Parts: sequence; C-alpha cells; structure tokens
Amino acid sequence: MPLTASLQALRKRSQPSRWVKSLPFWLIVGLGLVLVVLVLAQRSLMQLDIAQASERAQQRLGAFETSLSASIDRHLYLPHILANDPRIVNALAQRDPQQPAIENSTQTSILLRTIKRQAGADEIFLMDPDGMTQWSSNFETEFSFVGSNYAFRPYFRDAINGKPGFYFAVGATSGIPGLFLSAPVRASDDSILGVIVVKINLQPLEQSWQASGDSVWVTDQEGIIFLSSAPRWHYFATRPLSEVHQDQLARTRQFGQDPVKQLQPVTEWQSERWSTFDLGNDGTQLVFASNIDDYPWQMHLREPLAEAQARVRARQSLVLIGYATLAGALLYYRERRRRTEAQRAISRLTAEREHHQRAIIQNTEAGLLNLDDQFRPLFINEQARRLFALSENDLNHRPGQLLTPWQPGQFGQATVRAEGLRTDGSRFPVLYTLNPIRVGSAREYIVTVQDITELTATQQALEEANMALEQRVEERTRDLQQAQAALAQNQKLAALGRMSSAIAHELNQPITALSNYAASSHLLLQRGKLEAVGTNLGKIEDLVTRLSNLSRQLRIFSGKRNTGATPVTLEGPIRYALELLRPRLLAADIDCQLSIQSDRLVQANTMMLEQIVVNLISNAIDALAEARQRRIVITLEHAALASPLSGDETPLTLSIRDTGPGIPADKLVHIFEPFYTTKAVGDGMGLGLAISYNLASDLGAELTVDSQQGHGTVFHLSFAHSISPAVLQSEATK
Repeated sequence: MPLTASLQALRKRSQPSRWVKSLPFWLIVGLGLVLVVLVLAQRSLMQLDIAQASERAQQRLGAFETSLSASIDRHLYLPHILANDPRIVNALAQRDPQQPAIENSTQTSILLRTIKRQAGADEIFLMDPDGMTQWSSNFETEFSFVGSNYAFRPYFRDAINGKPGFYFAVGATSGIPGLFLSAPVRASDDSILGVIVVKINLQPLEQSWQASGDSVWVTDQEGIIFLSSAPRWHYFATRPLSEVHQDQLARTRQFGQDPVKQLQPVTEWQSERWSTFDLGNDGTQLVFASNIDDYPWQMHLREPLAEAQARVRARQSLVLIGYATLAGALLYYRERRRRTEAQRAISRLTAEREHHQRAIIQNTEAGLLNLDDQFRPLFINEQARRLFALSENDLNHRPGQLLTPWQPGQFGQATVRAEGLRTDGSRFPVLYTLNPIRVGSAREYIVTVQDITELTATQQALEEANMALEQRVEERTRDLQQAQAALAQNQKLAALGRMSSAIAHELNQPITALSNYAASSHLLLQRGKLEAVGTNLGKIEDLVTRLSNLSRQLRIFSGKRNTGATPVTLEGPIRYALELLRPRLLAADIDCQLSIQSDRLVQANTMMLEQIVVNLISNAIDALAEARQRRIVITLEHAALASPLSGDETPLTLSIRDTGPGIPADKLVHIFEPFYTTKAVGDGMGLGLAISYNLASDLGAELTVDSQQGHGTVFHLSFAHSISPAVLQSEATK
C-alpha cells in the first residue's frame, strides 16, 4: 500500500464517533438539569435535614431530662417526711395564734436550717393555716421568710387543701427562682395544722447545661421558659398567653413583677414536630421539644437554622462534585479513546510495513522465546539458550518441555512463577510472562524468562528472619499485655476503695430519714397507734438492712483485710453455700452435682471462703435463668503427689461450672471489675464477682474464669499450697 493511502486510512480510522464529538454538549445540558433539580428540591432537602435533626435531638434530650428528674427526685420525699416529724407537728400544735411570727421561738427555725444543710435544699419554711410563715431556715438572713404571708402561692393552696404542692416560681421575698415542694402538716385527728415547704435551687443544673455546650430550655404547661442554659431567655413565652393566665401570673407573681414577653415565631419552617423562632442576635433557631415524664413540663433543644442550611448546601455541593467527577471521567475517557484509536491505527500501519522485522534484543539479560500461534519456537535468544542449556540451532523444545507449569492461557496477564527444566535434568526457579504480538495479520507470542535463583534464596532467608522476629514480638506483646492488665486491675481496686468510703459517707441522708421514722414511731406509741408503729418499724428494718448490706459490700474495697487465716477445709464452705442457696436451687429446678476428691486444707478465713463460694454459686444460678439444661457441677481436687509428705507445695482447685449461655469475649475481660454486670438493669450491682476476686487475692488465692458462648462458664478458685490432714496432725503431735 502506498504511503499516502496508508496515512489517509490512518486519519479515517482515528476520527472519533459522533457521540464522542457531542459529549461536551450533553455534559453542559446535564449540568443545567442537575442545577435545576437541586434548586427545586432545596425545600424538600431542608425538611428532610430538619427531620433528621429532630430525631437526633430526641436522643440528646433524654440525658437532660434525666439530669432534671434526678435533681428533683432526690428532694421529693423531704416535705412528706418533715410533715410527719413530731418536732414540726408539735411546733404548729403548740403555737400561740395571738403571738406574732417574729416572736416565736427560734428553735424550730434552727432545726429547719440544720435539715436544709443536711438535705442540700435551698430553703425550708413552715407556715400556719393562714399562710403566714412562722419559722424558716433563713430566719437570721436579710431575706428571712419569717413574718411573710404566702397564701397567694398555689403551692400553699394545694397543701392546705390536703394535696402535695409542686410549683416553680421566683421567690417573692428573695427574688431567687426555685422549685417549691409543699406538704400539709396534720394533727393526730388528721386536721391540717399548717404547711411545710422545701425550696430547691435549680441554678446549678442550668450551669451544668451551659457547660455542656448545648442550648436547652424547659417550658411549663403554658409554654413559658423557666429553666435555660442561657439565662437571658428566662420567662419568655413560646406561644401567646391568654388574658386569664396573664392575670394569674400578675396575681401569683410566679415569674416576678415584670410581664412575660413572647418569642417571635418564624412561620416559614414551623412544623408539628418542631418550632422556629427569631432570637435576635442568635438568629433563627429550630426548637425541638420532648415531654418530661412525671412532670407537666417540656424539655427543648435549640439548633441554629443556619446549621441545617449549611448541611443542605454541603449535600448539594457533594452532588455537584459528584457530577463534576463524572463529567471529568467521561471527558478523560473520550480523550483516552481518541488517543487509543490513533495508537492502534499507527500500530497496524507499522505492523504492515515491518512485518518481517523482529523486535528481539539479542543481548538482553532476560531469556526471550519467540513463538508462533501454535506456541512452537521460532527464535530463541542467547540468554535463553544458556538458561536451558540448549544448542545453537535447537528449536525442537517446546515451552512445555522447558517450563513447568506451562500456562499458555495466561498470555497478556500476570507474571507466572515456575521452574525451568534444563536439558541436563537440573531445575531452577524462574519468572516468565507470555505476551501476544502482531506480525502483519498473523499472531505470535513473546516469552520473557528471568532466572530468580538468587532472589528465591534471599527471599527464603528473609521470611525465616521475619518469622523469628514476629515470634519475639508476640512474646513481648503478650508479656506487656499481662503486665498492663495487672496494673489496671490494681489501679481499679485502689480507686474503688476510695469510692466506697465516699459512698458510705453519702448514706447519712437516708439514715436521717430513718431517724425521723423512729421519732414518728415514738409519738405513735404514745398515742396507741400500734398498727402505724408496726408499719414504720417494717420500713425502718428494710432500710437499715439494705443500707447495712450495701455499706458492708462497698467497704470490702477500702483496703487490705485481716484474713485471720487458719488451716481450713473447703468442703465446709461449699456445703454451707449449698445449704444457704438450696431454696433458690429448688425453685429454679437446677441439678447441682458435687464432687469432692480431696480433703486437703488451705490457709484461709472460713467466712471469707463462704462469701466467695456463695457469690460464685449465686452467679451460676443467675446464669441458668434462661437455659434449657440447668446444671451446676462443683469439683474440688488437687494435683497428683509424688510423695505423701510433699503436701505443702500441692495446688488445690475449686471449680464451679454451669451450663448457661456463656459470656462473650468482649465482656469476659471486664467480669471482675466493680459495678460491671451482664445482668439486666436492677438485677444486680456488679459487686459480687469483684468482691470475690478481692477476697481471693487477700487469701493468697487466684480466681479465674473460662467461658465460651453456648457452652457455659466455669470459675476456678486456685490455692498454690495445700496441707494434708495427716501432715497437719503429725506436726500437731510433735
């Protein structure tokens, strides 16, 4: 073919197709459509984003609701208890109605001040049936309530009518807002002598909300904000107030003398699930509400509308970026295709003009074999002849006789690792590739062979060294993990000791309540109300037992205990625990198997051993609650002895195995940590196993656990040393 005709044919074949030419036009049209869709869908995207923000807000509001409920619940009991305190009742019963409040004895006010400090309340005051404050915990301060009449307050009206009062308001005397809890004080004939009121200051709670960084506020039934992480929004209404309620606010002075202002709503983004307000310098804010359980209030979380708009703009930007990426990829593909088509045309023209010329480099360091379309050798270079020990004109050996494995189906793909076969029978490692080439209209192949004998030896030596290094790293890592685990456990137990002392100190407040029950019982005894005394004594007994048990368990962590160790057998604590827990075993229909294969003794404290065994068996009973097969196997055995008199060094192990569901591996590492439990909330404090582990350490024993999900759990209490009764008796007779 003439050169001019060949060039013309090349240009014709390299022309791009029609759709490739029109690609930029369609990309511009697509960009316009994407922009139109994004603009039209902006409002829908905003509504979707705000709905998602509302779901997130509901989850976050739960934590703030919990903190508010906890702050109130810890004082709800106090008005009722004080209303039944004989000292409070007697003060009102013996009061002279003709005597002014400021001339009353200060003894009752001193009592209220003491109770206020112990309970952590803001103020406590006592009013007569007319609403006049007779005694108050702040009687010596500038803003004393004594002599002030609060009959206009709803909490007084509720209590004087025999109902508990619950009312948030700004203090009429002090100007300090707070939650007022009230209760009626009744005489022995059930008549109402007056009202006791406890005021709670919730400002510390607001400060904690402010420190959290979230914008929250709480509204009452009328939508008025009375608690907020930002105090400037106090006493703003989130919806219009009726004239009746405005008159009521003015009459009760619930939120002070100033009128309640209303926030400015924004109608554009309002919904049944959220509200929108213009908050001035804070901009437009989305407000998400959640009802507070047990209280007639709502908790609200605020989020700037600008944040939702920014998220929507970010999503729109991602769509545009994605489209731009797609457009760039298509343009790149178009250019690449045009270039590929041109290169193919040039390659075909070159192959037609140079179909007799071979592209084999004779002095290359790699072995080259030129094969025809049937994989028969056409040419073998000198390096390949040296590798395979071939004679100069030897073209009779096919690749399958020189390479194993020979994989002709892998042409044009990855490099193949194989063995070279010399004509003298020796073998050597090689890497070869098989690539097709075009010579005119015919297909041929090029095989490239590289000798990797030295590389293979070096790689093997490197792998051996790497394996040795990995083994050393694993050993060091295991040692480090064990040391870290031991250090972490010691630190946790030390911290727990300090914490349990603090918790025991915090028990003083419930104990004060027990004292009040006792005083009330004395008064009831004097009045002959034995049934009410019995009820009080039952409550006192339950509270004292519960607090005593909790205090005793917590103090176990306070420090090292005196074990009072003596040679004892483990059989006694085992049988004691089984006898103690027999009702639970029978009720749960658990088959308990006992196998005592040793009578050896250990140096320990019997009571501490009993507590450990009771905790472990109780834990096994709890684990079998949902199991189909309910069985506990208790085994006591020691290691085999080489000599009957070598008992001092003989280990002794108590194993308690259950057929429960087992413990997951991620929970098993925390099983001995204090306050960690796999039980449901309310079924346990997570102290039993931690206490047992601590007691075992004090006894010089080791408490370990093995568990596999679906195959049950086994606890091992191991003593490194045990004593034979015969040896002990022999030493006693010396």
